[in-house]
Formats: sequence, C-alpha cells, structure tokens
Amino acid sequence: MAAYREVYLAGPRAERAQPEDRRAILEPVTTQPLLSTMLKGIAALRAKGRVTWGQPVFHVFEVDIRDDRAVLRDCQDARKAGQADDRTGKRLTHGMPQTYMVAALAREADGAWRVAKMMQLTEPCSPTS
Repeated sequence: MAAYREVYLAGPRAERAQPEDRRAILEPVTTQPLLSTMLKGIAALRAKGRVTWGQPVFHVFEVDIRDDRAVLRDCQDARKAGQADDRTGKRLTHGMPQTYMVAALAREADGAWRVAKMMQLTEPCSPTS
C-alpha cells in the first residue's frame, strides 16, 4: 500500500520538476509500463499549462499478493483532487467519490514494491467493499 500511496505524492513532485528530472522522481515507486505512461501524461498536462492539485482519500479494501506480484483495489474519494491552471492556480476539475482504482504492483530485484499499472474502473465502488 505504501508504494501505491507514494505514486500520488511523487506524481505532483514530478510535474513541477524539470523534464529531465521527472524519471528519477518516479522510478522509486513505479515500474513499466506505468513509468512511461506517467511521464507522457505529465508532459501532456504541462503542455496544457496544468498541474494536479490535492490528494484523494484512499479506501483500500483488498490486496492480493502472489509471490512478487500484487493487485490492490481502492475505492477512493477523489473530490479533493483534480487539475488546476499552473499560472493562476485556479482549480479546473475535481475527482469523484467512489472512484474504483485497481493497481498492479511488482516486487523488483531490489526488494522494493513498485506500481506497474493503474486502472480506473467505470463501475462505482463502496468504501466498505
């Protein structure tokens, strides 16, 4: 769970960093293909003059660990997170409650867990799922 939560902290740090420094910020908590996906997403976000704001409230309700792989299910409340205009700080979007996230993690050769994939499912979830 720590690696999953850290992705949400590392992402905004990487957004505000110079492009050449972003990979080093994300590598401790992500692995492929998520690492490349996040780097591309950050570049696209910044090209629009946007950054993210806030943090979701996590409600992890299942973690299935099998050897060096894990699947985490979260019913997060993302109403206090979204995108903002980088120049003005004006909040442009916000997330929704009961956002169903599924993350695939891998324990790598150094023993650290890193997030490899994250998907938002379309169906709603319940924090008590």
